[in-house]
Amino acid sequence: MTATFSTTAVSKATVSASGMRAGRLFRRDTGLSCMVAFDRTLLAGPVEHAIDARRTCEAIVSSRPDAVLLSPGVLKSCRDLFADSRSPRIVLRIDYPMVGDFTLAGEEHHRMIATPAQAQAMGADAVVMCLISGYDDPRREADNLEAVAEAAHQCEVIGLPLIVEAVVWGSREGGRLDAERIARVARIGAELGADLIKAQFTGSPEDMQALAQSCPVPVLVLGGAAMNDDAALARFTRDALDNGARGVIFGRNAWQRESVTQGIERLVGIVHKYGSK
Repeated sequence: MTATFSTTAVSKATVSASGMRAGRLFRRDTGLSCMVAFDRTLLAGPVEHAIDARRTCEAIVSSRPDAVLLSPGVLKSCRDLFADSRSPRIVLRIDYPMVGDFTLAGEEHHRMIATPAQAQAMGADAVVMCLISGYDDPRREADNLEAVAEAAHQCEVIGLPLIVEAVVWGSREGGRLDAERIARVARIGAELGADLIKAQFTGSPEDMQALAQSCPVPVLVLGGAAMNDDAALARFTRDALDNGARGVIFGRNAWQRESVTQGIERLVGIVHKYGSK
């Protein structure tokens, strides 16, 4: 089975600049994407296997994923690692979601930390920001929605792809991984103007099918907490791809391990061997 990155059935000449650049995040031969998210330390600080950010970033880049998600500061200090035609694409986080384990004084907030234009000037090939369902204060959810809409407009103007991380992390969601709620926030993110959606996967094939079918842009799944089980991770990945996901953006399940390069190379193999069937 070989997937393809397609926008619409209209003439290829009508593809927007952001759509063209979004397509570069996918391999032509498989139509899939394997991205590594190395932005958790923006919220969590120095965590195990990421104490030395540059060393971890070097290991990630050397394993050749299709793209790496970074914070502005890590990109600034590691920019030279990406100055090569064979290097992964750069995806930059431009917001700071203070929800879940990262609330501020017990309250949930969302703030932008860079504009799409600033990210592009730093060398980003795409940007990521969150759309979070279930804030403790609905007004903050409305503010988050407005921020996504504005970022989508700015990205369209400069031709930069926007990946919306559409998730059910707010305290009112109660920690539930509800498939209907995930599909809802993913659809909202797409309708606000996202080029790609990064979403949670419940592990159910039926849930993944429903999510992919109801979202008008490609869906990439996130990995969540480290599984520490390569076989389970492989099954999770294959189940997502087999039921409509267009790739993965894994963080801790990619780099929070003793052998970062070996683990990511294995993940890249799982994604792209699947896509070439």
